[in-house]
Order: sequence, then C-alpha cells, then structure tokens
Amino acid sequence: MQATLTLRQEAVPVVKSSLETRRKALEFSLRQYRTRLSGFEQQHKMVSEQFAAKFGAGELGDDAAWFEWEFVLDAARETERQLELVKSIRL
Repeated sequence: MQATLTLRQEAVPVVKSSLETRRKALEFSLRQYRTRLSGFEQQHKMVSEQFAAKFGAGELGDDAAWFEWEFVLDAARETERQLELVKSIRL
C-alpha cells in the first residue's frame, strides 16, 4: 500500500534530515544487535534461526539466557523491518 504525504516545500529538507538521522540510528542499533547475536551463536554453537526454531519448539528450556537471545533476535528483526521502511521512503 502506498500513501501520499503532503508537505510544504520548506519542510522537505527537515523531513529528509529526520529520515537520514533515523536511518543512521537504526543501522547503528542493528550493528549492535548483530554483534550480540554473533556472541550468542558462538557461545551456543548454533545460528539464531536454529535457536529460534528450537526455542519455539520448547527444546531448550526456560533459562533466562534463552529469553535474552530471543529478545535480541526479535529486536534485530524489528529494527531490520523499520530500516527497510525508512529506506523505502522517497521524497
């Protein structure tokens, strides 16, 4: 779905600047999440997709570390989704 946004001409640079700032913040957060995910993957000798499948199936138990990994993985995925949305905006 596409939407139309009406801006006064003098607002366009402000919106572009805000989008660029948001893009940079999302990219920074995504790098941080990926670093943390890499640490989990190395520590537990499995990739995050494999972890998500096993955790979702109840194969790993309920240790707090698993919930932290799940949180970071979910946050990374949401950050990726938001980043793609920001990148898709054309002014």
